Amino acid sequence: MSLVQLDKKYRTSKGLVHHYTRFYERYFRAYRGTNVKLLEIGLGCGMSWGVGVSAAMWREYFGPKATIHFLEYDKTCGEKWMLERGQKLNVTMHYGSQDDVPFLKAFAGKHTKMFDVIIDDGGHRMTHQINSLTVLFPTIVRSGGVYAIEDIYTSYRSNYGGQYLNSSTLIEFLKRLLDDMQSSSPTHKKSMLGSLIDTFEISDKICFLRKK
Repeated sequence: MSLVQLDKKYRTSKGLVHHYTRFYERYFRAYRGTNVKLLEIGLGCGMSWGVGVSAAMWREYFGPKATIHFLEYDKTCGEKWMLERGQKLNVTMHYGSQDDVPFLKAFAGKHTKMFDVIIDDGGHRMTHQINSLTVLFPTIVRSGGVYAIEDIYTSYRSNYGGQYLNSSTLIEFLKRLLDDMQSSSPTHKKSMLGSLIDTFEISDKICFLRKK
């Protein structure tokens, strides 16, 4: 089954609501049936479409060789789901907040260059998205790996800390990374993060960064 079909089977928000699976199919099909290592931030605790539904979708899509990890801030929810479903799917859980930079750095230190795919479907607040990208992309994504950030429209939603043209939003942060990738001006000081990006795609409500 295609990822679009599997999304309909498991009824995740990735396809039915946001239509991200059409992009994921293109980025992830080469990993299907391999020993790909994936980390998704956000298990879906408290969401109406259900906890861990994307885990079941990823397991069926990538197959038994895949290593699937989740990072979730709600430990009570995560542990309950692991007992009910996660262990059968052979998923590894980690608990911590995207607001906790020391935690993210400690996590990154334990998983250096481990993951082929990271999907940020966590809290979607500006600090969550920027902290995770800044800490995790340079450290734990392998060369050629893909880092996806879902729901980037929250940069324009005040309840997520967003605002149009506010310099602290993810969108403005991504614009600065584009400057790092494209500028040849001797006065432009490029960030370390920008120097690691091979390709960068922004699509409808989602972006993808591939590591050099």
